[in-house]
Formats: sequence, structure tokens, C-alpha cells
Amino acid sequence: MPIVSQLLFSSMAEAAGMSAAEIETMRSVEDELWWYRGLRQHVIDSIEPPRPDFQLLDAGCGTGGMLSYVRQKFPQVQLTGLDYGPRALELTAQRNLGAELVQGSTDALPFADASFDVVLSLDVIVLHGVDDARAARELHRVLRSGGTLILNVAAFDFLRGSHDAATNMARRYTRSRLQLLLTAAGFTIRNMSYWNMSLMPAVAAVRWMSRTKAQQPDVRSDLRPMWPPLNALLAGLSHAELALSRTIPLPFGTSLFAVAQK
Repeated sequence: MPIVSQLLFSSMAEAAGMSAAEIETMRSVEDELWWYRGLRQHVIDSIEPPRPDFQLLDAGCGTGGMLSYVRQKFPQVQLTGLDYGPRALELTAQRNLGAELVQGSTDALPFADASFDVVLSLDVIVLHGVDDARAARELHRVLRSGGTLILNVAAFDFLRGSHDAATNMARRYTRSRLQLLLTAAGFTIRNMSYWNMSLMPAVAAVRWMSRTKAQQPDVRSDLRPMWPPLNALLAGLSHAELALSRTIPLPFGTSLFAVAQK
């Protein structure tokens, strides 16, 4: 497969509508693939724990890669993972993270008000079957006062392609659209920036060419193992872009990352 076709994919945090094969593929690549590595580091750098045993919810935890990284960086954290897909939760459980795992949807969270200090929502509100406005209100509801939401979504509708179909993606966001969604739910936005800017032209070309495959019954995502040197190079590039975006918001990119506060 051409290397350029591997340059971008969105995290599939909630497994609703995904094939069994895609869930297994996600588990096989998420620990090492550059995109996940960059996103995980950016999430960790955005967490400011109020105490060592703070409570964190990954609302759409997928197969547990993000939860595993949070456990490594914050050993005393109290972890909760929620996902719609039973198989995704099974794979997360196999990591033995000491996390509470719950099946459910992000737009109807089965938790009491003000239950968590930090909530993650990584490429979940973009999915078919998720009411994004309701999900934003639910994410706000379960956070404690002063708590932090860390959110990542796919950006720009013109980047839609066969990957969106394979991963059950219903929508992509611009900065203004996401800002309206979060402020309407009651959040104060601390930081918001696009990322994966450098690769956007190549990604756009690949996605446009892939649109003819989107309606095929065997459509597949862009998730693939990658040649290690290239994977390391792209991981370094994503780390640099994300570090820059914390001080200077990037004007465009294939994904949009936000940190908001209740």
C-alpha cells in the first residue's frame, strides 16, 4: 500500500457501527502508530491533576490505548473507561489497568453529576449515532466544577473519504463549529487548535481519491502498520506541531484539539 495513504486516520474511540475486523486492527496498531502516539502525548501534557488520585473518564475508550498511557503517567489515577462496543471493552480489560469499564454511549453517560476531575473525548462525538450537542452537555454534567474536558475531533468536511465510512464517522468540525458546541454546553475554552497541518495536502489528495470506495461493503479504514523509520519521523513531527499549538494555534490541520473547563 502506498505510504501516502497511511498519513492520517482518526481515532475510533467508540466502536458503534465498526466491523469486528476494524476493532481488531485498531488494537493491533494503536500502541505504536505515530498518530496515536502524538495524540496521547498531547493529552497527557494537557492534564493538570488536582491531586494524585484524581478521577478520569475516557468517554469512548476504544481498545484502551489512551487509558494505558494515562495509567503509566499518573499511577494513582482512578480510571473509568466507557465505550459502546463490547469487544472494545474486552480488549481494554485485557490490559489489566485497574479501570472501571462501562458499556454505554457518550450522549447518555451512566454516571452521576460531578463525578470526574478530567474527561477525555477523543474522536467520539464525530460518530453516527452520537448526538454531539447532547454529548457535550453530558460531558459537562459529569465533570466537577473546575474540571477539564480534553477533546479531539476530525476537521473539515472536504477531508471526508473512505476512512470516514469505515470508521462510522458522521461529521467533521471547524474551529467555529466546535467552539459553538462547547460554549453552548457551558464550557470555557482554554485552548483550541488544529493539528497535523504539515500532512494536510497529502491527506486531502488521498481522501479525495478514496471517495469512490466509501460505498463498498468491504470498505476499510486507513489503519495500517507503518515502516518504523517513517513512523518515528511522523511521530516526531506530530509532537512538534502539537507542542507549537499550545502557544500558537495552528490555522488548519486534519484534526482539531481542544481543552475546555467547567
